[in-house]
Amino acid sequence: MMLLLAACGNEDGDSGIQDDGTPESTGEEAQSDGEDGGSMEASDIIGEASSAWGDTVSYEARQTSTISSGDSQYVVRTITTRSEQNEIKVEVDDGEEIKTHYIFEGDHFIYQGGTIEAQDTPREIEDSRYGDLVSRLEPLREGTASEQESGYEVRYTIDEKEDAVPFFNEEMTSALENVDTFNGLVTVQFNEEYQYTGAKLTLTVGSGEEEMNIISNITMDRIGQVEMIEKPKEM
Repeated sequence: MMLLLAACGNEDGDSGIQDDGTPESTGEEAQSDGEDGGSMEASDIIGEASSAWGDTVSYEARQTSTISSGDSQYVVRTITTRSEQNEIKVEVDDGEEIKTHYIFEGDHFIYQGGTIEAQDTPREIEDSRYGDLVSRLEPLREGTASEQESGYEVRYTIDEKEDAVPFFNEEMTSALENVDTFNGLVTVQFNEEYQYTGAKLTLTVGSGEEEMNIISNITMDRIGQVEMIEKPKEM
């Protein structure tokens, strides 16, 4: 999908470049809330968002992902900024260090601790436009919708691994290949103009007696308003 599990795919934060609560809800709650909401269907909302914002390029996304298993917990925060130019910036904070990735014109730089380091492997930022993120919401057409005070909400229940594949990058899909249990919920918010403004993913996966819980929250702003990304003078 969008940036939802970007930070969870690789703990070093690189996956954020591919593409930031409410209590966790069950699938049954999601279904009843959708039926009690407004007359808009999930498919209508996704269609309106795609039609209105499919050509939009820039945005800023703030994401917090928490991965917990047993007594251990890992939290990573990312700020992803995509400008109107062919450039993207991803700031990754894992609680111990902050690493900022810059990609423009195919070149990849990492800024950390006041120093900048050029990476040998070029990175492309295709499919990172705001309109591309909206297009990845297509599976939510099968979800349920409700009208909110500030717009609309769409919920999509994940009952099995196949349902979640559209929302994961390659690394996350591979990491979850051998899990036995798999369930979760994606909740996406839209404003009155059908802008995709935020999302939350809650997911529980298990293998044998081990279980892992993932909660990822994202907010979107500065949509269509980022002309250029400010870069360190060393770049």
